[in-house]
Amino acid sequence: MFFLSLVIVLSCKSQKINKTIIPTVDNKFEIINTEELKDITINDNKTTTFVSAKIGSGYTEYFKDSYFIIVKNYYSSKSIENKGIAFNEGSQVGIWYYYDESGKLIREENTDEGYGFTPEKVVEYCEKNKIELPKGYHESGYYTNVRKETLNGKKVWVIKYLIPGGDIQRVVLDGQTGKELEKKVVPFVSS
Repeated sequence: MFFLSLVIVLSCKSQKINKTIIPTVDNKFEIINTEELKDITINDNKTTTFVSAKIGSGYTEYFKDSYFIIVKNYYSSKSIENKGIAFNEGSQVGIWYYYDESGKLIREENTDEGYGFTPEKVVEYCEKNKIELPKGYHESGYYTNVRKETLNGKKVWVIKYLIPGGDIQRVVLDGQTGKELEKKVVPFVSS
């Protein structure tokens, strides 16, 4: 009986770990083939969006079971300008790669530098506090937003989400420790 209980507990823990699926990107040069892309492509596990303009184009991959997305921006020449991971409805996370127009990797930026409280810990905080984070693609509406900001010279996470009554709950977490620094209700303002 003890062994069976242990297996169940371990299974529950491993499922929790698998809840936070963070996609990956590499630093390889890319060229986008815009002729094959649609504005929105939906399949079982992933939705991609594509936007094109004279100055360049953007490509985003949303994953059905992930709080994170892959973002890629391209020059008008169709070569990659930058790419990386971001919170779905939020700030960049992890390593972001930047290229010149010839395709040379010119910079890698660790967007998590100075944040001891990791994106995974932000997800855990939200789950613990019953703050619903968006997964996958959403056409419209207001969804929980997770941003990295600087407040009084300190790196912080700012989480904004809808609460009953239609207002926004704004929570500020210390970027190093995750300690709640501020929690206040702000009016919802539609843009």
